[in-house]
Amino acid sequence: MRDDAVAPVIAAMLVLAVMVTIFSVWNAVAIPSMKAESEISHLHEVEHAFMQFSADISNAVSMKQEITFSETVPLGGGGVIFNSLTSSGTIRVDAEQLPLYNLIIFDNSIEYSQESRLVKFSYRPVGNYWQDQGYVWHYGYVNVTKGFSQGSVDNAGMATPLSFASMNEVNRAAPVKKFSGSFIDVTARPWFNSTMNCSAITISAVTFNPSPYEQFTSGNGIGTFAVSASLNETIFGIPDQAAPDLLTIRVNKSTPEPFAVDLYNKVNQSFRQLNQTYPNNIWHYADNSSPLYRETGIGHIDGRLPFVITRKIMQVNVSAY
Repeated sequence: MRDDAVAPVIAAMLVLAVMVTIFSVWNAVAIPSMKAESEISHLHEVEHAFMQFSADISNAVSMKQEITFSETVPLGGGGVIFNSLTSSGTIRVDAEQLPLYNLIIFDNSIEYSQESRLVKFSYRPVGNYWQDQGYVWHYGYVNVTKGFSQGSVDNAGMATPLSFASMNEVNRAAPVKKFSGSFIDVTARPWFNSTMNCSAITISAVTFNPSPYEQFTSGNGIGTFAVSASLNETIFGIPDQAAPDLLTIRVNKSTPEPFAVDLYNKVNQSFRQLNQTYPNNIWHYADNSSPLYRETGIGHIDGRLPFVITRKIMQVNVSAY
């Protein structure tokens, strides 16, 4: 065989070997790197959506109005022009296991109770091209999560506050304290001819529920978190004639501190202020003896001018679809 006939074959084989090597490196290094970069960008979008929806939740609590907010969340990422396969994810809303507080009004020896609890909402990745990073919001702040561990906090293998360096900073954070203190607001007005006597008290309280039909969705498209608030109003007592017996708030001691403590202190301070402003017909008490809850309340002083209590319950429904 002549050498000049073999040379083109060898050259073609070398070119093919180089092309196969380049293609292998492209698939082994370049494509995964680009998909990881795309996934990082996707997780930044998820993170932004969680921060925005966290602000929406805080606004719903503080405004106590019938409102609707929503935020879109990209469920999957990692798609690039040379490889369009993407990861997927799941968003869901769950009720917190423990109630936050109980609002109780005793009127004409009948107990009217309204329990309040929070929700948590989360994003869990599936087949992520970078790392198994998710997000969970609860009690007013966002955690970055990794892995899964049944029964742990947020059911995550690891959970770290997103916007704070440690849980100590979370516990001291002004926005979280403001959020916890905004669950219950109390206002009052005096009798027209007696400023030391109260004629009407309005207590506005917030409770959360996951939407019964839209609690989770999964896939690699676009998901949505939504919050809607509705108001229910009830009046206790008879104007100018009869007052309810007692208004009590019991804050669960088993819920995370200092979130529950901040809420209790805010309500207790509001009740104490009512007693100081209207000492002629309102008395106040605080009781921390129960192992289950911290209790504070106000009542009507027998034989004094009556007042009515208007209870406004803001029902906040959170959904994922």
